[in-house]
Amino acid sequence: MNKLLRTATLAMSFSTLLTACGGGDRPAPYNAAQDLVTVSGGTVRAAADSTAGLRVFRGLPFAAPPVGTLRWRAPQPVVPWSGVRSGDSFSSACVMGDRPPGRPGSILFQQTEAQSEDCLYLNVWTGAPAGSGERRPVMVLLHGGAYQLGAGSQPNYNGRGLASKGAVVVTLNYRLGPLGFLAHPALSAESADGSSGNYALKDAIAALQWVRNNIAQLGGDPANVTLYSESAGSGLASVLLASPPAAGLFHKVVMGSLAALPAGTPNTTLAQAETAGQTFASNLGAADLDALRALPAQTLMAGAGSVIGPIVDGTVLADQLDRLYAAGQTHDVPLLLGWNADEGTPYPPFATTLAAYNSTVDARYGSLAADFRAVYPVASDADVLAMAYAPMRDNLFAWQPWTVARAHAAQNRSATYLYFFTRRPPYYPDQNFNGQSSPDKFGAYHSLEQVYLYNNLDVSAPARPYTEVDRQLADMASSYLVNFARSGNPNGTGLPVWPRFVDDSSPAMELGDTVAPVAVPFRPALAFWDRFYTQGLGRPLPF
Repeated sequence: MNKLLRTATLAMSFSTLLTACGGGDRPAPYNAAQDLVTVSGGTVRAAADSTAGLRVFRGLPFAAPPVGTLRWRAPQPVVPWSGVRSGDSFSSACVMGDRPPGRPGSILFQQTEAQSEDCLYLNVWTGAPAGSGERRPVMVLLHGGAYQLGAGSQPNYNGRGLASKGAVVVTLNYRLGPLGFLAHPALSAESADGSSGNYALKDAIAALQWVRNNIAQLGGDPANVTLYSESAGSGLASVLLASPPAAGLFHKVVMGSLAALPAGTPNTTLAQAETAGQTFASNLGAADLDALRALPAQTLMAGAGSVIGPIVDGTVLADQLDRLYAAGQTHDVPLLLGWNADEGTPYPPFATTLAAYNSTVDARYGSLAADFRAVYPVASDADVLAMAYAPMRDNLFAWQPWTVARAHAAQNRSATYLYFFTRRPPYYPDQNFNGQSSPDKFGAYHSLEQVYLYNNLDVSAPARPYTEVDRQLADMASSYLVNFARSGNPNGTGLPVWPRFVDDSSPAMELGDTVAPVAVPFRPALAFWDRFYTQGLGRPLPF
């Protein structure tokens, strides 16, 4: 046998051996341009920056554009398209209102996309290989922004961090401000269910329906969907947790720093919201719906007098939210929720002088003024400045999740887990808030926890001087979150044990420089707000 023939024979034998061992049928390198998926409406192509280990699909429509005659209507089915739709780019963000005063401006509101009413789109990050048939846990984000701001495309919501840990991540837009919540008698009369308002909530339900119908094609499990949220997004989630149209669309909930429970006064009713809507239209000089629908979106967003937030419309929200929670009329799914140590710092202070403190307390708290002073004692202007942000933290961002946790644990078989986020990061070293000095600066401020829980420390601009403490916390916090999405229990190998919240004697899980169970903080303040809100509503708490 000559040398050439012998070499060919050896090569053939090696090739045969590789085939027998499975190595002769190697998969072709991943090519995003060939990664095509069929979803509601047509075919989409993965974004060009996708890889075999992380596929990205941006700007997927989950409803028809709510423009023209569809302004202030429930989401309509996706308009089909021909050809292949690119997943390269985020859609426009929904039209936004003005930013609230006094914000840190570093985590939220980094919006770069244009704004448009044509904004009902979602984005997907998945580590499941194309065509693998995997069924990974799905995490669907409702963004924050005071019901007036934000979009699923903001850098802090990037799905890469959670998808890298095994979740399929979905972020979405929902209509904001008056475009998302305006009620009006004429709008109610033309709707199929006789109600109006709550379009933002209906958008969220439509996106969840899209997930149920399509996420399997992207490696997600439609029977294991976690709704995760923060701030205004958590307000929406707290309603969806008790909303009949949302039944079966999600199987776990994460809420941060807010809920839509009545606070002192009941939730706005449809009749009240319709009256406010008539005033809103009158203020804008709009005589009828045609005139309202003809107004530019930014004119509407700048208008005054409409309700901006969930209302008791009889459809999405059937009754006062606290009554639904008290009656156990919520979806029995695992719940993880909590708040931050310094939630109030981006917002205006309660008062800046002792005189202003005293006048505000007397005017606002009446018969409970002495109780307030006992919880927030001051004797000087310096004392007032030191406590100036605590009432905002306690009465809104802490009391709401604390009360939802107690109600959920009391009424449901599914587990409840409570967190308390305390990490004060090493930036804003020289910055004051609202013109007032503070030894802690912003501290663990409202919205800060997101980049840790979502494993997104390095997605914001400008870059921040995070330390190893920050990176370890982000790794642990995001692992807890994905574990919860996977099984309804945040615990897992190598993580400190997070105890279940059973009642008001249960601990919270501190997420900060220390990661360990701690007694629920601010208990005297939370007890005061229990009394205040019970007195204002004239009915017991929902647990």
